[in-house]
Amino acid sequence: PAALRCRVTSGGSASRWQAGRDVHVVIIAAWGAALASRRQRRRGIALAARGGEDSALVDPARTVREWVPEEVDDYRVVPVCMTLRPPFPCGRSEICALVVSDAEDESGNDIMWQPPAGSSAQQAISAMRDAFGVLGVWPAAWVAAERVLSICRARQTRRGPPLRILEIGCGSGLPSLCALATGAEVVATDLEELPLKLLQAAATGQRLPGRLETRQVDVLLAASKDRRSRQCPSSGEAFDVIVCSDCLYKHDVARAIGLLLGQALLRRPGTLVVVTDANRRGRQEFLDTLASTIGLGVGDSVLPHFETVAVPDWAADGARDPFSGTETSEVGLLKLY
Repeated sequence: PAALRCRVTSGGSASRWQAGRDVHVVIIAAWGAALASRRQRRRGIALAARGGEDSALVDPARTVREWVPEEVDDYRVVPVCMTLRPPFPCGRSEICALVVSDAEDESGNDIMWQPPAGSSAQQAISAMRDAFGVLGVWPAAWVAAERVLSICRARQTRRGPPLRILEIGCGSGLPSLCALATGAEVVATDLEELPLKLLQAAATGQRLPGRLETRQVDVLLAASKDRRSRQCPSSGEAFDVIVCSDCLYKHDVARAIGLLLGQALLRRPGTLVVVTDANRRGRQEFLDTLASTIGLGVGDSVLPHFETVAVPDWAADGARDPFSGTETSEVGLLKLY
């Protein structure tokens, strides 16, 4: 600082030397303290990434009761949580999505397709064109979340920018939340606004370290290149991973998703695609559209197909299907090559 420099140059030679020495000591001490603080912050981040004991240096985990809001956009909500060992890379052992409550007295935690009259779930069904995404965590989402988490953890062992992940038809957004827990940059889309608000509330409440952007996107319009809808992904966007879980329940939607994914793969063939499906009725249309778009099945190439995989045993409530209430033990995971 100028004031210190003035003191150093005033007085006799001895006083100048002593003042300069004192200032240098002060500057070196301040620099050392700043360096130590920076090292401590870096150490906290590294330990948090490994699930270490000092993860509180980054962001102490909050209990579910501390962060879950009573309502989101005037709808009562409840958490649906996943617990993993070892803990998440940010030092957490639990990540929760938010879904609309179906309990009349709001004391229950069951997600059912036929909610009581007057419940928030019933109101959402009445008010929304597509309420599937806010009623629960769908069986295929547990598998997608596990796969996304595995990809993100593997990337953390390498240096480089954070992963960029796109989730199409995110619903309650459990895969997106897992990606955010590892520090990834996430773009989450859905036809409806309420699922995006639930996802944002869950990410904010849990103070997840990644960066979240939400977009309201109609895949039917996006696939038709209608100017009324933002293309997602656009031709200029690059994503490391594209995720879509349990969205193939309508034939036209399944075809649109197949087209969008195929176009994204043609632009950037290195993109990882995570698509999971609980044998919904649009599965074959999706596979056929995807194959024709990227030219699979020609010559010796293998047609895309779904490989049966087990739902993780840590899935909440037996991975019950919010539509039928039945437990699901396995779903399909897309295999491209």
